[in-house]
Amino acid sequence: MWLIPVWFAIVGVLVLYAGHRIGGQIPPWLAATELGGLLLACLTVICALATVRRHAFRVSANGIWLGCRTSRSRPRLRQVHVAWTDVAQMRMAATGYGVLLEIGLTPAARIMQRPSLGQQVLLLLGVLVMPVGFGRGRPGLTAPRKDPPCYMVKVCDVTPPQLRHVLGTVKPPELAVRTLTKRSGMRSPAVPAPHPVGQPAGAGR
Repeated sequence: MWLIPVWFAIVGVLVLYAGHRIGGQIPPWLAATELGGLLLACLTVICALATVRRHAFRVSANGIWLGCRTSRSRPRLRQVHVAWTDVAQMRMAATGYGVLLEIGLTPAARIMQRPSLGQQVLLLLGVLVMPVGFGRGRPGLTAPRKDPPCYMVKVCDVTPPQLRHVLGTVKPPELAVRTLTKRSGMRSPAVPAPHPVGQPAGAGR
């Protein structure tokens, strides 16, 4: 989304260059009008994309699905399935748009590695030149973060109690779900809840 200002800046330079080459020096009022219209269009597109909602988070008794549903022949490039056995802990915090959910993974979970810095730079250059061809890659939502490995999901238009209730109907009973008072608490590593002495893990309530 943040390549949009770059595209509009390039269009603005081309408009000024074309006006200078075709009709000589562009009057200041005309240049301001054209550039102002491009700026307004750029802000409109950014606001629309920043507030759009997509169904990219689904839960069931089989686990969690991240990514939008697709009819492509290779859907694994657009979505990922996280089994409940691969989830170590879940933490959430209230935000202005809804809930920020952290899905902590177990050491045995299969992790899709994020692209390296060089690959990300090449991908950005490709998207800048060919947005249609390069813009259909793997969504960032389907690649977990490192140290510790976890998925960060923005769930819109829902409160922590509502999300906790939905997760409680499908998740295993032994899986902990914590609600943090501040979003900044997610910067610290998740600490598993202690189990009573002499009681097996997952048996407590």
